[in-house]
Amino acid sequence: MTWPAHDSYFLKGLAELIIDIDNLIYLSLEKVRREFVFINLSASSLNYFIRRDNEWLAEMKGKQIVLIAARRSEALANYWYYNGSIRGVVYVDLTKDIRQELAYVINGRFLRKDIKKDKITNREMQIIRMTAQGMHPKSIAKIENCSVKTVYTHRRNAEAKLYSKIYKLAL
Repeated sequence: MTWPAHDSYFLKGLAELIIDIDNLIYLSLEKVRREFVFINLSASSLNYFIRRDNEWLAEMKGKQIVLIAARRSEALANYWYYNGSIRGVVYVDLTKDIRQELAYVINGRFLRKDIKKDKITNREMQIIRMTAQGMHPKSIAKIENCSVKTVYTHRRNAEAKLYSKIYKLAL
């Protein structure tokens, strides 16, 4: 199963990759198809996951979730890996062999030590979520019981980790 389900290019590419690595994975292809959910954390889907942070993880309960993360979404993928029941993260980087990375995650070998990049903190995620919902820094500061300057600092730190402005992700 993939998300978003309507992304036929993602589904086709992923299916071909999994067939290519059949000899590298310990599980049957049928078991992978039944028990795994592969989520494309692309720029177009990030807003959905940010706004529904805890909901989408609860909806996937009982499934083996594998996040496919582009550079802009690596820090968010790492956040969800640390704070949810995610099997692993496949980092889409042109310098790495995605087949090896995918087999590594499907085989259950992805561990916390494998995370080399930054992750979004809980406070940064709160601010990202509220910004995505259209809240202004002053309102966020009041809710979070901090200064407006602190909100801007957390937002700036998150933007550095995401290689993008938050308002661009929240479109």
